[in-house]
Amino acid sequence: MMDSIIRWKRFMLCVIGISLIIGANLFAKPALDLSTLLNQGYAYLDNWQFEDAGEIGALVQEKVGQEVDPVLRAQAYLFLAQYWFHLGDYKRAIEDAEKSIELNPKSDSKVRKFLERLKFLANLFENAKEITSEHFRFRYTDPRDEVLAKPGLLALEQAYQALSRDFNFVPQGEKILVEIYPRPSDLAMAVGLEEKMIKDSGTIAICKYRRMMVTSPRALLFGYDYQTTFSHELVHFFIYSLAGEAVPVWLHEGLAKYEEMSYKGRAGELDPVPKSLLVSALRNKELITFAQMSPTFAQFKTPKQGQLAFAEVSTMVDYIRQNCGQDSWFKMINMLKQGKTDKEAMRAVCGKDFSAIWSDWQRWVLAKGWKELPGAVVMKLEFKEQEGEEEKEEIVGTEGGKAWEFVRLGDLLRDRQYYPACVIEYKKAQEIEPYDPKILNKLGLAQTLAQDYASAISTLKKSAEIYPDYSTTYVYLGNAYVAMGADKEAIQAFETALSLNPFNPSPYRSLINLYQRSGDVAKAKEMQAGLNIIRKTGR
Repeated sequence: MMDSIIRWKRFMLCVIGISLIIGANLFAKPALDLSTLLNQGYAYLDNWQFEDAGEIGALVQEKVGQEVDPVLRAQAYLFLAQYWFHLGDYKRAIEDAEKSIELNPKSDSKVRKFLERLKFLANLFENAKEITSEHFRFRYTDPRDEVLAKPGLLALEQAYQALSRDFNFVPQGEKILVEIYPRPSDLAMAVGLEEKMIKDSGTIAICKYRRMMVTSPRALLFGYDYQTTFSHELVHFFIYSLAGEAVPVWLHEGLAKYEEMSYKGRAGELDPVPKSLLVSALRNKELITFAQMSPTFAQFKTPKQGQLAFAEVSTMVDYIRQNCGQDSWFKMINMLKQGKTDKEAMRAVCGKDFSAIWSDWQRWVLAKGWKELPGAVVMKLEFKEQEGEEEKEEIVGTEGGKAWEFVRLGDLLRDRQYYPACVIEYKKAQEIEPYDPKILNKLGLAQTLAQDYASAISTLKKSAEIYPDYSTTYVYLGNAYVAMGADKEAIQAFETALSLNPFNPSPYRSLINLYQRSGDVAKAKEMQAGLNIIRKTGR
C-alpha cells in the first residue's frame, strides 16, 4: 500500500512538473529580435528612461555578435554608442561608433559627425577630474574650475531637495552628470550649435543628453550667477526625467525660470529689468509669441529677446498656478505625456481656451504695477576674446550720446585724481541715463575715491538692486564698506562678488584681510585656498 502511494505521488509530481513547463512556455514572452530592441532602446533614450535603455543595451550586447546582417549589426553598435554617450562614457561610445562605421562604411554623414563629436569630447575630458556629492558628478577639465565644485554642488543639492518637494518626484538612475566647459566654443561643439548663436543669445548652459553642460564663468570677463544657472538646468533635468520630450519649450523654460531660485527659497522672483521689459512689451504690443520661442531660446539674436521671453513664460506658469490650481502644472504635463497639445492641456486645466488665457494673463501682469525703467540696459554676457585675458572689474563705455560725453570727461578727471570733479560729471551723465549700470558703477567708484562713502554705498546698492548679477558692483560696494570700517557688510559684498565671479582675485585678497582681522582663521584659509586654485596653470 505504501509503495502504491509513493508511486502515485511520483506520478502526480511528474504530471505537475510537465504542466508547469507547458504553462510556462505558453505564457512566456517571445524573445525580441534585434531590430525591435533597437526601436525600444531609442524610444527609452528619447523619453529619458535611461534605466530601461540600459536593460535594452545589455540585451543588444548579447545579440549583436550573433547577428548576420552587417547593416543591422552596425545599427546595434550605433545604438550602444548613443547609450554610452548619454552616460558620459565617451571612450566606450567611440569604440562602438567606430564598429558601426566599419560594418557599414556607407553610413550617412550624421553618424560620422557624431563620431567626430565623441572624439572631441573624449579629448576635452581625457584628463578630467570628478567630484561627487549625493546626487551629482561634477566633471571639469581645467584645474582652475575646481573652485566651482564646492559651492556649485551645495547649490545643486539644495536645488535637488527643493525641486523634489515642488515636483513630488525624483529622477531615477545614476548620479546626474554636470560638465564644465572651458569655452563657449566647446559647449557649441558639444551640443551641435554655432558658437555665434551661443554668444548672441547669451546661452551659457544646456541640459541635454542626460547631463547638464555649463560654460565656466572663467570664460567671461565678469563671470555670471553660475549657481542659479545650475539650478535652472536642474529644473530642465527634472522635467525631462518626468515627461521626456513631451513638454513644449515655453513651458519647459517657464518652469525652469520660475523654479530656478527655489534653492534660495525665492521661487518665482523676477529682477527689475525683466519686469520692465515685460511691461513695456505689453504696452507696446511687442510680445514674443510661444511659437516664436520654438525650437529653442538659443535662437534669439539678442539677450533682450531672451530676457523678455523668460519674463513672459515664467509669469505665465505663475499665472496658471495661481488661477488654475496649485497642481495645474502637473495636470498639464500628464496630459502632454498622453499626447495632448499644450493648448488642449491648458483648456482642460484652466477651463478656457488659449486666447482667453493669453489676454487674461496680460491683464494679470499689468495689474501688478511693475515699473518701467526708461533706459535700463539688458546686460550682455561679456565673453573673453582669448584664453588668458584677465578678469575685469570695470566696463569701459564706448556708447554715444550726451551722457557719455560727461562720462568720458569724468574718466579723464578720475585718471588725474580730481575725484570730486569727476563725481560731478558722472552725476550729469546719470541724470540723463538714470538706470545705466556702467554709469552707476562709475559714479559709485568715484564717490568712494572722493571719500563720500555714504553716497557711494547708496549709488552702488541701487545698481545692485537693478542689476543683481553684475559682480563689479559688489566689489566696489565692498571697498566702500571697508573704507567706512563696516567690515561685516564688506564681507557680505565680497562674498556675493565671488558667487558671481569666483575667478577675480581681488575679492579673495580683501576677504583674507577681513577674516584675519576678525580672527576667523578658518575662513581666511578657505579664501587663500580659493585664490591658490584660480592661480593654477590652466589647460
